[in-house]
Amino acid sequence: MTLKSAETWYEATAPARDAAPPPRGVIAADVCVIGGGLAGLTTAMEVQRRGRIAVLLEAKRIAWGASGRNGGFVGNGFALGVEDIIEKVGLKNAQALYRLSAHGTEYVRREVTRLDQTLRMSDGVIVAQRVNDPSGSRRYVEMMLRDFSEGLELLSTEQTRMLLKTERYFQGIKNPHSFLIHPLRYAQALADDARHRGVLIHENTPALDVRKEKRNFIVRTAQAEIHAPHVVHCVSSLDRRINRTIGRAILPIATYVAVTEPLDQDAIRTRCGVGDMRRAGDYYRLISDKRILWGGRITTRVSEPARLAQMLKRDMLSVYPQLGDPKIDYAWSGLMGYALHKMPLIGRTADGQWFATAFGGHGLNTTAMAGILMARAIADGDDEYRRFAAFAPKWVGGPFGRIGVQASYWHMQLRDVLDERADRKKRE
Repeated sequence: MTLKSAETWYEATAPARDAAPPPRGVIAADVCVIGGGLAGLTTAMEVQRRGRIAVLLEAKRIAWGASGRNGGFVGNGFALGVEDIIEKVGLKNAQALYRLSAHGTEYVRREVTRLDQTLRMSDGVIVAQRVNDPSGSRRYVEMMLRDFSEGLELLSTEQTRMLLKTERYFQGIKNPHSFLIHPLRYAQALADDARHRGVLIHENTPALDVRKEKRNFIVRTAQAEIHAPHVVHCVSSLDRRINRTIGRAILPIATYVAVTEPLDQDAIRTRCGVGDMRRAGDYYRLISDKRILWGGRITTRVSEPARLAQMLKRDMLSVYPQLGDPKIDYAWSGLMGYALHKMPLIGRTADGQWFATAFGGHGLNTTAMAGILMARAIADGDDEYRRFAAFAPKWVGGPFGRIGVQASYWHMQLRDVLDERADRKKRE
């Protein structure tokens, strides 16, 4: 299988850019942000908007990691389901957290409109049910409206299959307020705007260590030192050594994405993003040039592009066999940062360093939400970030944690298969 030369479809459809040079010498700032993904960019820009001087250090290129390699879904909520959040913190606090996530969604919507409306690729997300459970779907839609003011649309099996021509799906739940973007171009637009506002962005600049000296933190790079009273860690899974408290609380998890050749197909009849309700589900959408972007699988190892392209094609054809044998033009993996409790890590360490990370599986709204919370805390003294104290960093078990995650994913896959078999047997 021959794949395109660009590693990802996002890279192939984003403009080429010169890298921002590494810093030299001693630089004084109010805030040093470590990590040039969406959370780091939002933090730096929002701090600068509030009159503080921000320096951002990125070890490779802007959005090189998960921020520029994901499915591009933007919508309210977290990877942890609302029922589980309620069980952990109570309904009132769960509602407050959900409102924060919605604020992140509206932030991305507003910034995309302001920066470049072509970044927004389509509207709406449908979550499709793999087992026939109309009453369960209805109860969920009613609960979300009653407790979280989230207006979802319940699609019958017939309505779902009109849009998604497969017998694998039954009911669907559509969120018309969610939307989809080109995440890499969005990150690049944020970076350009941040520079215009005065943020000092440096690429190919890994932070080597952070130490505290009197009232300042000193962040050392190969050729510079940044002196700042505030440091914000937004590095996710790609650098777990720079801050031990956060590094030991993050699991690096790989997920895969493939993009087909342009297809004349009638299987997917909607521009909405699609996910399914399985514990180990797929997510996909139509993108430009009649291509299908298909993502899924969770693993603790990264496969070669040709192999993962075949794996994702099998997943795609198990849902839509009528697609035949589509050629895969792009296939890539991405390392995401996960916390064991499936919530973002947002807060402050005992020595005063800030962190905003572990956004794997949440959607891009949480990166914006976290950046806003960081900026408000640093510049305005706001303490709403403390709502995430119930989801504090916890040791994930080192290499044994990764083994546990892989075993957990295989267990979820098995339970999905057993549930679907039981549902078929009940309907026969």
